[in-house]
Amino acid sequence: MSDGGTAGQDRAGGGGRRLLGFLLAVLAVAVVPVTAEALRHRLPDRLPMHWNTADVVDATSSLTNSVTGYTIGAAAGAVLAAVGVLPLGLRWQLRRWLITIGAAVAGVVAGIWLTTVALSVDVLDPTRAPAPSWHVPALMVGVTGWTVLAYAACGPPPARPAAHGRPAAELPRVPLPADGAGWTEQTSVSRTGLWILVPLLLLAGVLAVWINVWVASPVLLTVALVTLLLVNRLTIDRHGIHIGFGPFGWPRISVPAREVVGAVQTTVRVSEWGGWGYRYHPDTRGRGLITRSGPGIRVQLSGGRYLVLTTRDPQTAAGLVNTIADLADR
Repeated sequence: MSDGGTAGQDRAGGGGRRLLGFLLAVLAVAVVPVTAEALRHRLPDRLPMHWNTADVVDATSSLTNSVTGYTIGAAAGAVLAAVGVLPLGLRWQLRRWLITIGAAVAGVVAGIWLTTVALSVDVLDPTRAPAPSWHVPALMVGVTGWTVLAYAACGPPPARPAAHGRPAAELPRVPLPADGAGWTEQTSVSRTGLWILVPLLLLAGVLAVWINVWVASPVLLTVALVTLLLVNRLTIDRHGIHIGFGPFGWPRISVPAREVVGAVQTTVRVSEWGGWGYRYHPDTRGRGLITRSGPGIRVQLSGGRYLVLTTRDPQTAAGLVNTIADLADR
């Protein structure tokens, strides 16, 4: 996927693909009443709502109230996704996140409902329903997949305008590697990242020992997602700037060389970006790969956008970016 965009282009195009993302949220809503009706004769009059640490049901709700509550909860996500589809003049990026988050909310609610139903089928006494076990990680994986599907359903971003002219003559240039493979810098989990991951792993261990491993699984999934954000690969080649996440370099964000105005060295401050990882600046124009405070580069893009990158070698990175901007087809 490519990054950024101008306001006019962000607001245009892609209506059919966005509608597909919205329909995924609606489908999650429909799952609740459809499965309730299909399995009505196999479900008890009341459904379990909560299990205590001893894996015993300590709260139940009537079937009717449960269906109503879960349907309303899932519908709230669909409403959020609908905002991303309606012609309200929103930026494309904001539309995609509204649809994605809305579908994720609907998917979470529908997933919890399906888990509850699976544990309640053919159970006469709801207080004797078995506690969730493998259902918890299955729910997390399913919701993650559903969210990725909704994100992908929105399609690629609209084409961005090419930058005008070439980088200023006084900006540094560095020749591209002769083998044509580009320049790559890999960032692993930093010391700051370990301060985030170690407490999460300790929490997962405590939950696994005191309760069970299934309860600890959401925390372990969170550790995996945080690691994905903290491990990244920055590549600059004649085609543009590419940021890959995780050990396999996916997901991947690219900025075409034709959109680059120029690059200069800068000092990155984590406090200005509100944290680490791939961040959006509060001014809505800036995006950044922020791995620590310190040296970095600021890449000016067409349409008033910019990209800030933390790097150990800002002089080389800025020079390469200006070189690919010189070579780009406008």
